[in-house]
Amino acid sequence: MTVRYRRMAERGSVAGMAPRLVLGVVLSGAILSGGVPVIAPLAQAHADVPETSAAAHAPVTPVPGVSVPVAAPEAVAATAPAAQSAGATAGMSGGVSAGVSAPAVAARPVPVPAPGPAVPTGPLPVGGPAAPELGEEARAVRLQAAQIGLRAFTAPDFHPGKVRHIVLMRFLPTITDAQRAEVVRRFMALGQVSRRDNGQQVIADIETGVQMSGEGVDQGFGQGFVVTFNSEGDRNYYVGKPVVSDPAYFDPAHEAFKKFAAPYIIGVLVFDYALPAHQAQRTRRAAVIRPGMTQQQG
Repeated sequence: MTVRYRRMAERGSVAGMAPRLVLGVVLSGAILSGGVPVIAPLAQAHADVPETSAAAHAPVTPVPGVSVPVAAPEAVAATAPAAQSAGATAGMSGGVSAGVSAPAVAARPVPVPAPGPAVPTGPLPVGGPAAPELGEEARAVRLQAAQIGLRAFTAPDFHPGKVRHIVLMRFLPTITDAQRAEVVRRFMALGQVSRRDNGQQVIADIETGVQMSGEGVDQGFGQGFVVTFNSEGDRNYYVGKPVVSDPAYFDPAHEAFKKFAAPYIIGVLVFDYALPAHQAQRTRRAAVIRPGMTQQQG
């Protein structure tokens, strides 16, 4: 019995020494190789643990013997918008480690609308809108004045014969009755004050009246004047500007009236025509009343 127990004891001591010998051999090999292979699994396990402290956003410090794979820049750029919209900084292709944030995406520029066309400011240019194109008769009259000269063009004997000069006025809507009456009075006074330098009267006759037609085609003209001249030369001298621009050859009284009436008038229509010679003669004969006869009322 003593021999059996002794052998069993020897066997147990040898079995108990086996683990110690194995651990000693492993530690000796690790010391001789200069590395600790157990650190890598521990570091990887530590990296898999979520970090909740402020140090989670600090840059990762390299650990000797531990490699941290980082995704390629192309992959990060391609997945950054999706990761940013989902509020995640991990799970991208390539395995970005905790603590490594994706690069910030630049804000998209807001399109700025193109400025509109510049609007001119300030007062309107002097002269207002362009003057209407001259008609055929107006161009012919002005050409005639340039060809024969203003002295002959405004002479009393230039193209003798009766000439009707019709003027229609459209007054300012805010004109008062007194202002309108003064415009009419001054126009009618031209029959007496319009004279040449030698005192010769320019106007043969003048009349006026208020618009009373019910046809509805008056176009707002409220006052009409009919001026009669004994020649086209007298008409040319009376009209003056813009046909005759030299003050030596136009009526100063008519020019003064135009300046006075301009603020009260917003529209003027002028129509001239010459009476045939035989019609003018009949008009003069009808005006003569024989003694002892009364004129019939028409």
